[in-house]
Amino acid sequence: MSTSDLINVGLSEAVDDKLAELKEMGVFADKIDGYRFGASLAIAQGVVPGDLVKRVNLYNVGSLDPDQALRRAVEALMPSALEDTTVYRLIERLADWGVNELYSQAKAGEIDFAALLDQADEKHG
Repeated sequence: MSTSDLINVGLSEAVDDKLAELKEMGVFADKIDGYRFGASLAIAQGVVPGDLVKRVNLYNVGSLDPDQALRRAVEALMPSALEDTTVYRLIERLADWGVNELYSQAKAGEIDFAALLDQADEKHG
């Protein structure tokens, strides 16, 4: 990882709008909670999303991941995905994918958090 890591993480513009709508719908109390859950969902699903389009800065890494739990999870569970990027660059791509997935489920009816956790358990059980 020769590339310097991010100080601030973000989302694509389109997904940032979706995260704001999820907050307005009451799915998450704060956008940062949705961001963390989106990243965690993508980690649990084992996806490795592509680069962001029209990225916007949202959170300082110290505010998003104060105990570095997200960093440690990505380093432990996705080492091969880090060959061409840095931890927080990957985390923002994961969050973008996860928030987009959550938004799709919310628009289709409601988010089944229990089913999402069961899927993660099956993949990593």
